[in-house]
Amino acid sequence: MKPAPLRYVRPQSVAEACAALHAEPEAKVIAGGQSLMPLLNFRLAVPEVLVDLAGIPGLRGIVVAEDSVEVGAMTTQRALERDADALAACPLLALALPHVGHTTTRNRGTVGGSIAHADAAAELPCVLACLDGSVIVAGQGASRQQAAAGLFVTHLTSALAADEVLTAVRFPVLADSWRFAFHEVTQRHGDYAMTMIACAADVVAGRIVEVRIAAGAIADRPLRLTEAEQAVVAGVELGEVRRIAEASIEPSGSPHAPAAYRRALVGALVVRCLEQVLAA
Repeated sequence: MKPAPLRYVRPQSVAEACAALHAEPEAKVIAGGQSLMPLLNFRLAVPEVLVDLAGIPGLRGIVVAEDSVEVGAMTTQRALERDADALAACPLLALALPHVGHTTTRNRGTVGGSIAHADAAAELPCVLACLDGSVIVAGQGASRQQAAAGLFVTHLTSALAADEVLTAVRFPVLADSWRFAFHEVTQRHGDYAMTMIACAADVVAGRIVEVRIAAGAIADRPLRLTEAEQAVVAGVELGEVRRIAEASIEPSGSPHAPAAYRRALVGALVVRCLEQVLAA
C-alpha cells in the first residue's frame, strides 16, 4: 500500500516547524522515516500534513561534554554508532546501537526520531530510561528540558505537545566506576525485540552500590525495574532478584512471545546483565 493523500511541508527552521504543527494539530513529524513510513504505507497513520525536519540546519551533530553526550535530533543512529568519543563516554550506547534494526535502517533512522516515536520495543528509549537521560524540546517561542522518566506516556505516545519538536537528546556520562550491559531477545537479528534489558551499575570493590535496570518491549513504554534495583543494592542474591523482577511486571503478550515467556525472559536477562557488570 501507499500513504493516503497528504500535504508535505519542509520548514527551514525549528520555529517554522513548530508553527506548522500548531496550525495543523493532526500533522505528523518525519525525521529519518524508518518508523513512520511503514505506518503511513499501511495507513495505520493517516495525517493530513507531513512536516519534514530534514531541511532544518543545526539539528545534526554530537557534542561530548563532561556530564553528557548531547545528540542532535536529526543525527542518524549510524553516525552515533560510529562516533568513538561518544561511545567511549557512554558505553551503553555502544552495546545497544548494534541491535537497532539493520545497518541500512540505522543509516537513515535518527536518534531523535526514535525517541520521539516512543516505540515501546525500541532500544534507544530503553537506554534513555536506564540512564535517566533527557531531551530538549522546542515549542512556540520557548524550549524546555524533559526528563526521560516522564517522556514516554504509552506506546507511540510521548509527552511532547502537538506543536513541539524534539531538538536534542542528552545521554548522561557516568563515573568510571559504572559498568554497563544490554541484552535482548529477537526471533532474528534486526527484528522487533521480544524483551530487552539495559543495565547500568556502579560497582565498588566488587559490590553494586547503585544500579539502574530498564526493560523494553514488555509494556506500553520502557519500564524501570525499581524493586529489582533496590534488591540488588540491598545485596539480595541473584536468584531472588530474578524472582522480584519477574513478579514486578505484567508483560504484554503476542503469538510469538506470550506474556509468561516474556516474564521469564526479563528475569533471565536481568541476571545475565548483573553477572556481566559484576564480572567486568
